[in-house]
Amino acid sequence: MPLFIMKGLLCAMLSIVCMHISPALAETPFESSLRLIANGQITEARRALKSELRMRPHHLEARYNLALLLEDIDHQQDALMLYKENLSIGWHLPSLVNLAALFERQGEIALARSWLERATKQLSDEAAPWYLLAAMAEKEGDKQRARSYYHKATKVDALNGFAWFHLAAFKFRQQSGDYGSKDAAKAIRLLPRCAPCWKTYGDILQVRKKHQQALLAYQQSFAINPTDMTREHMIVTLRSLGEHQRADAMQRIVDIGKP
Repeated sequence: MPLFIMKGLLCAMLSIVCMHISPALAETPFESSLRLIANGQITEARRALKSELRMRPHHLEARYNLALLLEDIDHQQDALMLYKENLSIGWHLPSLVNLAALFERQGEIALARSWLERATKQLSDEAAPWYLLAAMAEKEGDKQRARSYYHKATKVDALNGFAWFHLAAFKFRQQSGDYGSKDAAKAIRLLPRCAPCWKTYGDILQVRKKHQQALLAYQQSFAINPTDMTREHMIVTLRSLGEHQRADAMQRIVDIGKP
């Protein structure tokens, strides 16, 4: 799984936070930028963030948010420089993740790997650099190194639900052992609102012929994030359970939504 896809699972925890600012209080440029982002005023938000950085050049979150906004308008090199500047000030995990993802998209795999390897030493209690390195190794076909790195991520931070999720997904792809069932169960205990975690758990249970449990897992995923793919997996599971009327009814909903 590419870093720029996986970062989406990590950035769900570390994305821009929109704050409620009382009109009676004077806003800092950073606070103003959050309000502007929430209102969809992105150009104005970028200006506010630049103003914040002129006033407080060591504000890591302001620089990170500005880099995100620049990525959204395809100013990748400008965003890359901002992420690197953050990392020259301090080891800011979201900046590291996005920097590595940008390098990978640009085909600079060695640079992406080098930054992540440095982060395993500088951020010794963080799981993300390890499971991102694991994803790169898996993509390159080095399954043994990938497995080692996925396991390392869970040892570095046993309470990181995404580390268990990625290990479970790897075992499922490799059809290894229990297909990652125990690891997926740990992931959903730690991240009960993680739709991809529930979806992967459902996939594992379905392959293991535990159809009723799989259906419950898909329903949990769908309740959090109702995607067509999860709905289609629910239809397959319902048919496996012999509940053809429910499956047909759900299939009609899917068919109506198709162009």
